[in-house]
Amino acid sequence: MVLQALLGHTSEARWLRYTRCHLRHLFPYVPKQPGYNKRLRRLGATIGWLVGMLARNTTLWTDDAWVADSTPVKCARSREAVRRSDLAGWAEYGYCASHSRFRWGLRLHLLGTLHGLPVGFALTGAKADERHPLLGIFETDPEPTVGRSGRS
Repeated sequence: MVLQALLGHTSEARWLRYTRCHLRHLFPYVPKQPGYNKRLRRLGATIGWLVGMLARNTTLWTDDAWVADSTPVKCARSREAVRRSDLAGWAEYGYCASHSRFRWGLRLHLLGTLHGLPVGFALTGAKADERHPLLGIFETDPEPTVGRSGRS
């Protein structure tokens, strides 16, 4: 997965094909796509922890200003797909002003440094205001605020 990101492959299927053709000598076993996806999902928490540890060891972490932004994450288009979705009850309809339309899905909130280093994130329903998830980010992981002026 790390090599996939470093080489700029955004499609997992294409990445696995590329790996089988060109990188077989580096990977004695290349799983099929369902197995690869299962491994990535199981490693989600570990990857989050690793990115946090690497970020905290950079000079960008000590930036004086952080920025927050959010973006809609569309989960379904048709009413039929909305009713069948496993996200029913968690995802919701919300208005996206930048696209001038309603969407059914979630909202990804990101907190980062001015240089683009992610500090924290939250995934909420589509109607969520940006301020409340940011407080939740700091409640879930108070580590980013430790040692910063005005915070403990």
